[in-house]
This record gives sequence, C-alpha cells and structure tokens, in this order.
Amino acid sequence: MKQCLIVLAVCFAILAGCASYQSEKPQKTLAITPTTSTPVVDEAISLKKKVAIGKFTNESRLANSFLNEGSDTRDKMSKAATDILTAKLAMTKRYILIERQDDMAVSTEQQISNIQSYNIPADYLILGSISEFGRNTSGNVGLIDRTKKQSAYAKVTLRLVDTRNGMIIFGEEGSGEAFSETGTVLGMGSQAGFDETLTDKAIDAAIGSVIQNLINKLSHDPWRSYVLSMEGSQIYIAGGEKQGIKAGDTFKVYQRGKQVINPQTKIPVELPGTQIATIKIVNTIPGEELTELSLAEVIQGTFSAGDIANLYISDK
Repeated sequence: MKQCLIVLAVCFAILAGCASYQSEKPQKTLAITPTTSTPVVDEAISLKKKVAIGKFTNESRLANSFLNEGSDTRDKMSKAATDILTAKLAMTKRYILIERQDDMAVSTEQQISNIQSYNIPADYLILGSISEFGRNTSGNVGLIDRTKKQSAYAKVTLRLVDTRNGMIIFGEEGSGEAFSETGTVLGMGSQAGFDETLTDKAIDAAIGSVIQNLINKLSHDPWRSYVLSMEGSQIYIAGGEKQGIKAGDTFKVYQRGKQVINPQTKIPVELPGTQIATIKIVNTIPGEELTELSLAEVIQGTFSAGDIANLYISDK
C-alpha cells in the first residue's frame, strides 16, 4: 500500500510539471545599451542631407576564424549590418541615402584624406565595422526537464566622415545581445539547433545603441547645397522638393574659406566661409533625388557667375 502511494505521488508530480510547462518560451532580445525602436528626430529640421553608407567591415574573431574559411559568414554579417543601419536611417525619412556596397578601402587616415577621388555624391559617408561577435549555448538538465539557452553578442563601431575634407567628425561604438530559450519535459517540448536569427538581432541591438547619437550629429550639422548655374538674375541650386526645399525658403550664400594643410595630420582643412548674399527659392524643378533643382533669386548681397566654384549654400 505504501509503495502504491509513492508511485501515485510521483505520477501526480510528473503530470503537474507537464501541465504547467510551456513548450517554448518566446524569443527575447536584450540590448545592453538602452535603445528606442524608432530613432527620434528633431521635427524642426526639414532639410534632408545626402548620406552615403559604406559596406561594413567585419573584424570579429568569429568571421576571421580558420573554421569559417571558404564560407560566406563574414560577408553575410557585413551585409546584415549595412542593411540594418540603412533601414534605421530610412525610418526617420530625413536623409537621402546612397548605398556604397563596393569595397571602398577608406579606413586609414591617408586614404580618407584623398576621399575626393572617390566622387561620393553625398555630404557624409558612414563607415562601420563589426569589432566583436560571439555565440554561446548553455543549459540545465534536471531529473525530468531540460532547458537550452542560446545567445549572441555583437559590438559595432560607426564613423561619420565629411566627404568634403575626409575628416572623421563623429565616432562611437555600441554593443548588444540577443537570446532565446527552449526546453523539454520528459522529452516533450522544443528542441532546435542554433538560432541563426540571433546574429542579426544582436547586430541590430548594437547598432540601435548608437543610432540616436549618430542622428543627432547629422541633424544639427548645417545643411549644405551648391550653386550650379547663374543666368542673369536666375540662379539654379542643387536640391529640390525631395530634399525638403520649397518655394519661399531663404538660404545664405557663403564664399568658401581658404584651404590649409594641418602640419600634424597632413589633411587639408577648410577655414570658415564668409556670408556674401541671401537667396530666396522661386520654385522647385522636379527630378530624381540627386538631379532635382531649385530656381532662386538674390534678395540681399551680390555675386557673379565666375564665383560659383567657390560658393556654397547653407541654412545656418
């Protein structure tokens, strides 16, 4: 009789465990640095800047391991990071994004100083790298249950380069982690190999931890455009409606400052420009994001067609 009671007690315990067990816990993503799902932008800023996004490099030990020789792991992670960054910037609807998926080797100061030779049709170039990446699998084995936890960790570095002079004007690194957990009781439940989606989620969390500061830097730098042609009193400037320019807007015209060479870095530095005029937009001329124009007139100051090469337009 006593043995029967013991057997019944064990059966009840097993049934209770099975009844309360959830076959698979929902996947969770944890960002080490607090992030927001949608980057916050300054609503007062309406002019779009042209931003080129270079291909991420992958300096992580995992991607460069001999175990991954001949595989496309390195390229897949690099492309994922580039796509995630592009998507997050596109969500703000505040930038004209130009993807540069070619392998532009502009990582060293010497190469960045010659950035004009790349003819990048943008105001800024974003360079990124995956500096660290790791995966881990852990678990617990009990009398009647078994759990398995999978995690991925990533660290990324972003640099913002001014394409006019090759100067790195912003740099920051961020990290993120993603994990999922599964388990079984008496063999019932979810069993799976490594969740490959954790790689993208960890990279997403890492980029998310620095994207807001990058957007703040881009948003508060002065917007620039250029005079393309001057025919009598009619002035044509680069940019139009897609860039946020509209009829009635006024902008300042600056004469570019002198270029000097920094004796320490050997990089050319442009001195601050001098305001010489103010223009008013008469109307915009439709076109693609990189070919649209605006027609303007001078309302204050003066300049001639011969000065065009040394002029730029700014909102500040």
